Amino acid sequence: GVLLRKFERGANTRSHTFYRWFNELPVLVLLAVVILVVVKPF
Repeated sequence: GVLLRKFERGANTRSHTFYRWFNELPVLVLLAVVILVVVKPF
């Protein structure tokens, strides 16, 4: 969406580190959910 269009225009203001973490966020959320399901703290 928005980030891709900025990248295409060359108006990219974010570092490569931001995009690496942005790419890993869904994996981290999924890992947290799986851990919570297995441990069942509630």
